[in-house]
Amino acid sequence: MSSDSSLLDPAPALDHADQLLRGIDAGTAGLWPRTAARLTRLAVERAADLYWSRTRPEMAACPTTMRILMLEAALGRSAARQAFLLWSRLSDATHVHPYELAPTVSELRNWHQEATHFVIQLAAVAAPSTRSPTV
Repeated sequence: MSSDSSLLDPAPALDHADQLLRGIDAGTAGLWPRTAARLTRLAVERAADLYWSRTRPEMAACPTTMRILMLEAALGRSAARQAFLLWSRLSDATHVHPYELAPTVSELRNWHQEATHFVIQLAAVAAPSTRSPTV
């Protein structure tokens, strides 16, 4: 993980995945589904990395699986498990297997929507408090 938070911004990855999902062209036939899944997974990873870089930088040494599961303290058990399940599905979708089809547009759009929700939810938790401390 880099200390430069602009490199961890999940928005560009989500934007590029969204462009792929909206503008499917014949030149990318067969390639775009897994690319969209990779970009969406990257956004999930970047959101988690950005959260940890702001709250506990030492988490950078942990594997991605742990960094996402450890979000339970910030998001609650259900949301952290949902994030892990989403990340796992996206990871599976990015690996090419001769016996599996690429993810469908519908699956990719649902995952993109879930990832966008996760990014927003985690950013809200990680945002610095604007309230002044009580004395």
